[in-house]
Amino acid sequence: MSQISSLPTYVQVRKDGVFILISPPPAQDILRLFVDRLFKNDVYFKELDYALFLDLLYGTKPVTAKNGLLAEVRLASEIAIFEPHRKSLYRCPKIIPRGYAEYLFEPVFTEVTFETPVHGASGDVGISTIVEFTQKTELRQTKLDFDEFVAAMWCHGVSFGIDADTVRAVIQSGAATRIEFAYQREPTDSLDAHIAEEKSDLRQDRSPLINANGLASLSAAKNFFPQVIKNIPLLRKIPRALGDPGYRVTGATIEPRVPKDLDLRVMSGPGTRIEPNAQGDMIVADMDGFLRFDDISKKVEVTATIENRSGISTKSTGDIKLDVDHFVEHGEVQEGRIVKGKHMTFRSAVYGTILASDGNICIDDNLSGGNAISYGGNVAIHGRAINATIEAWDGNITVNYAESCVIFGKSVSIERAVNCEIIAETLHVGVVEGCAIVGQMINLSSTLARRDRETVVNVLLPDHSNIESQITVAQEHLIKIDEVLQKNAVEMAAARADPKHGKFIELGDKIIDGKIKLTSQQQSEWQKIFARFPPAVKDTLILMGKRKPLPDTISDLSQQIETRLSKLHCNIKEVLGETTVQISRTQLDLRGFQNLSRSQLKISLQHMGAPNQKIFFGGQGQLKWQYKTQ
Repeated sequence: MSQISSLPTYVQVRKDGVFILISPPPAQDILRLFVDRLFKNDVYFKELDYALFLDLLYGTKPVTAKNGLLAEVRLASEIAIFEPHRKSLYRCPKIIPRGYAEYLFEPVFTEVTFETPVHGASGDVGISTIVEFTQKTELRQTKLDFDEFVAAMWCHGVSFGIDADTVRAVIQSGAATRIEFAYQREPTDSLDAHIAEEKSDLRQDRSPLINANGLASLSAAKNFFPQVIKNIPLLRKIPRALGDPGYRVTGATIEPRVPKDLDLRVMSGPGTRIEPNAQGDMIVADMDGFLRFDDISKKVEVTATIENRSGISTKSTGDIKLDVDHFVEHGEVQEGRIVKGKHMTFRSAVYGTILASDGNICIDDNLSGGNAISYGGNVAIHGRAINATIEAWDGNITVNYAESCVIFGKSVSIERAVNCEIIAETLHVGVVEGCAIVGQMINLSSTLARRDRETVVNVLLPDHSNIESQITVAQEHLIKIDEVLQKNAVEMAAARADPKHGKFIELGDKIIDGKIKLTSQQQSEWQKIFARFPPAVKDTLILMGKRKPLPDTISDLSQQIETRLSKLHCNIKEVLGETTVQISRTQLDLRGFQNLSRSQLKISLQHMGAPNQKIFFGGQGQLKWQYKTQ
């Protein structure tokens, strides 16, 4: 068969069928050229697996054998001759530009040639003999064949998308009908480059926080202020991907649209960086902070500062906990709401509780009925503080106006305080009205009563019990040592006069005084000499070594007390109303007052001093008092 005498190496024709080698698979354009040449040379595939045929020529995925092991697939039973009289049965299809092809199926006929005998004259017995044969032709109805139809349509320009089931059914029925028999395949849509979020909590989530017990908290939102830590992946670029091509019924390629790309550099804002990754480049946090998507610049940013304008309330944020360095709130903080963070600034009134850890609290407006507590930082209230609690045990507190407040701080500065309880080491207040004050270094501009409540100032003596006990122990130890040294004085004098021991005892004195420093080897030699001393001499030298630092220790501890006491003072420039200033002693240090209730604190501060410890009592005058040590 000349038409198929030469086949590509990837086509194998055997008794059991026509096979295509798929390891490696032939290139689709090369395979289409082979099929085109084959069909145009009047041959076709019998018992064609048309679905496999399309996959081999136009498929978007590699063809694999059904068992997953063989390196070939069976395409047809054989390659057969497409006889001219059969090929003429197939008319041209109508190719519609809208993406399909039509075919008019009609009854088909084929010429059949056969021989007809010609009889001569009858013989004696009345039987005629055949003298010759003549050829006759006639049209006989026949059926189209799907395998031939595929080859014929290919030659007429339809090489893709035949609806095999429909065509087979029409051929089998023999009905005369016009049908759409082939359809183009649209390209799959290309995938534009896009961004995938690497964490589920990068965006604001106002839904209720789920506690560890599984119950929802109505006082806190799940993730109102998204916060991230350094080096954590934020966004990943999913690269663009070209869609699969489509094909017209003519076999012409329909290219997919060109996908859009994006540039991560445009999206990477301050506090972030770009890191290459095999699965797509990523935007990574370059610092700990608050994650922000800037709607104007279209950038993702990580900032050390969170700015919020909606206020802190049950409906908006609920209670919040912040891990960023600085938080700025422009709206009000609702009563009962809790804000935990580091450095925090509030531009509007605060009615809730602000808790700062190693950070400063700044309230530009009023603190009313709420709390401002900083552990390790400062608190500044530029407006009014009314019926509030303010704490900064290791920092400074500054308040413009305070009324009915409890204030605890290391250093407190207030322009005007009315009906407040104030505890601080250092205290500077302008006008004081009906307040109870405890401090150690107190400076007041003026004091007066508030309605029926006088101003009581308590200069708190520092708690020296620990230092005093150390002094007592050192003094008792010194007395005991001196008693033993006195007992050993006679034997010690004799030993010093003894030429054998005198110079070594003198050496021992210098070693104890630190005038001589011994190396480790010299120390070993000294210990051998020391062991030969009489017991009383050895005991004396040992005790002298223990006694030497005790006087300095007692002196240093006493000086600590002296220094602390010398700082105690109370200065009032002008007394304008009932004021009591007294020295107070208590088992509580300044921090001890923190655990008292508001009522307990008032009672404690009003009744701390004894009558004989009053420094000042009266309704007018001034005071400049400095503690004097005995």
